[in-house]
Amino acid sequence: MFSVARFFLLVLLASLYNVGLCERHAAVGQVHARSSSRRYGTISTSVDGSVLRATIDNPPINIYDDKLSRDLFALVDSLQNQSDVKVVVLASANPDFWIAHFDIHLLSASDPPPPPVNVTEVGVRLLATANAIATLPVIFIAEIDGRVTGAGNEIALQLDVRYAGPGARLSQFEVGFNLLPGAGGLQYLVTLIGRARALEYILSGRSVDATTAAAIGWVNRAFPTSAQLRRESDALARRIASFSGPALAAIKRRINSSSKPSAQSIADDNAVFVQLNSLPVAQAAVARYLRLSENQRGNAFELAVPANLEEFNG
Repeated sequence: MFSVARFFLLVLLASLYNVGLCERHAAVGQVHARSSSRRYGTISTSVDGSVLRATIDNPPINIYDDKLSRDLFALVDSLQNQSDVKVVVLASANPDFWIAHFDIHLLSASDPPPPPVNVTEVGVRLLATANAIATLPVIFIAEIDGRVTGAGNEIALQLDVRYAGPGARLSQFEVGFNLLPGAGGLQYLVTLIGRARALEYILSGRSVDATTAAAIGWVNRAFPTSAQLRRESDALARRIASFSGPALAAIKRRINSSSKPSAQSIADDNAVFVQLNSLPVAQAAVARYLRLSENQRGNAFELAVPANLEEFNG
């Protein structure tokens, strides 16, 4: 189970991870430019010019577990200090889930993942990867056409552009566990959709569909078909990639300077998350969720999340 001491270690390690990312040799990121495709375990990639398409496939529900955390971190790491890839489109091979949520076993004191999974390291990689996505001089486009909640939504929010298809359902469901979003979701939603709407959706844990998400600013645009979502994501990526890398990097950096939530604010949220997760009421909800979801197998219960928060909140 997370502890306050573990939280401070997590924040320290996350900062070190990000420093390490920024100091990689340029050759690391140039692998993509020399090959048309590469696989990072649960993530396959293909390259078309300066656009890299990354597709997540972590059955059964694209859960953000130790495997996906390592693979997404490795992918982002490979983009450091290189100029060949200007735009990344992050999609899912699963029509029902983009990134479902954090592996709930990682929150459990009584039923954690078995060794060698290190809970602290998974948390470190989540914070470090999301921050790197938000700050790298590469433009990230989320192509969302499935459920995305919790940590999955926190990652999506830190991509630069979000396009959504007819299957998209976005939410922060942490309140059902008696928690709050602790990896940027709270801060980014306030920035994107405003204080009142952020309170509405975070306090209720309710999801939004693509059309509603586009109307309130949670995503950029909504599309009526999956095919159109794919076409428009690719078209935007190609158009952005046609411009100079230094200009793209400068635009992202300057927009971040006036709008990106601070690392300290996200760290403060994470500290509260850690404290809340240590409470018996949170651990009871975690245990009920694992039981009802049959260990996150993508059953009918999981497909109904977050409409059924009351079932595991107890």
